[in-house]
Amino acid sequence: MLNIRPDPNGGRACFVIVYFCNPIIHRNLTAFNHPQFTKKYIRLILAAVAIVFVAALYVLMQQSLPKYAARVPYLLLLFVLDLLVLGFLSPLWKNYPGMVKTAIQIFWWLPLAIMLFFLFGSVVVPMTEMPKSLRIYLPGMALVFFISKFFLFLPLLPAFILWLLQHFTSSSFRKIKLERGINLFKKMGIFLGSLALAGLLVGSTVWVYKFRLHKISLSIKALPHSLEGLRIVQISDIHLGSWISAKSLQRAVNQINELNPDVIVFTGDMVNYSTLEVRGFESTLAQLKAKYGVYAILGNHDYGDYVSWKSPGEKEQNLQQLVDFYENIGWKLLRNSVDSLNVGDASLLIAGVENWSATARFRKYGDMDKTMSGAKTGDVNILLSHDPTHWETEVFSRFPEFDLTLSGHTHGMQMGIEAFGFKWSPARYLYENWAGLTYETTSTGKKSYLYVNRGLGHIAYPGRVGILPEITLITLEKAR
Repeated sequence: MLNIRPDPNGGRACFVIVYFCNPIIHRNLTAFNHPQFTKKYIRLILAAVAIVFVAALYVLMQQSLPKYAARVPYLLLLFVLDLLVLGFLSPLWKNYPGMVKTAIQIFWWLPLAIMLFFLFGSVVVPMTEMPKSLRIYLPGMALVFFISKFFLFLPLLPAFILWLLQHFTSSSFRKIKLERGINLFKKMGIFLGSLALAGLLVGSTVWVYKFRLHKISLSIKALPHSLEGLRIVQISDIHLGSWISAKSLQRAVNQINELNPDVIVFTGDMVNYSTLEVRGFESTLAQLKAKYGVYAILGNHDYGDYVSWKSPGEKEQNLQQLVDFYENIGWKLLRNSVDSLNVGDASLLIAGVENWSATARFRKYGDMDKTMSGAKTGDVNILLSHDPTHWETEVFSRFPEFDLTLSGHTHGMQMGIEAFGFKWSPARYLYENWAGLTYETTSTGKKSYLYVNRGLGHIAYPGRVGILPEITLITLEKAR
């Protein structure tokens, strides 16, 4: 029996709408045999079917992908917006041949159809067992089209305002002028949407594996001489479930080893959904070498929270397999624990906390008190914490001994602009610190630095636009 847990803001609303729509649909079905039957009945039935469809999908996804089930009702909103925008644009091609109109309709509804096919497929075939190419590119391509439609929609806002003005004016001359303005903005929307689509497709084929090296010189007061020039390479958010093969990852590994790092740190999210995704990548990642070792922590995706498991034991086994994977490739996994390195006559403390987020969307596994219990601080102290909101909320205020916190998680939203000193991404509306270096002065008067890595891999959108996959080289230097 299905264990239905309706979301109060989504699924329940769908069931209520269907309940009240049923009598309306029943009364109007008799119109099928009436000569005056019109398109409005078809639209009514299609709308009711869409509501039932989304409600059924919501219930089924509670069993397969419970983390994403609450987002399913938004597909109904996308359907309504698609319907309205398509109707608004359709006068542009009213004189086109029928085949062209049909092609436009198919192209327009394709992303929603792909997304629904993928979600229903995830119910039949578990996400962890789905062929990798389908798991990556079906939702990815749907997302590409939806993002393109968003850019198409922007110029339609002024077009819609002009359309309203046109309906409130009685002057024929003014109506004609307004119609020209409406058509201009519609064409601008189609151009902008097409440009966005082209950019996103290039991002999926070219920029997605164009690794960018960010070099950071970190000035630390009273840095011991032995630690001057220490080279730390940070990578984050590999998301192996989104890589078709290890070929591109091998290039990143070679690039990192050529930097001759003293320490390599990985700040979480090795997989998307389950440890099965690491298969075929073991030998590649095992090649990463550093003088003092490779350190890693877990990210929010590594715990298996995004798929349903047959039992709690199966989920625990999945996590243990990931822990074993790190041991097999020679990386030291820090789980609310620390390690101390002796570098000449100086000491370097590396602490790793499990995933800790200030937002309720992610479970808190991290415990800083446990991490630092009995730990002796070093001359330089570095914390690995996957989510940058941890540093903002707790670290620099409660644990001022840390000179540097290294995070990832945001991916820089995998799209944005970084050029000529200008930096912007939609990630800024979700995270105060979404990429790069920042600092706060602690209660002891020292600087507590945070560096947020843009991630090496990708998830959801299988590409990068403007925010390239990152390898970070951090060199310690004494503050002058």
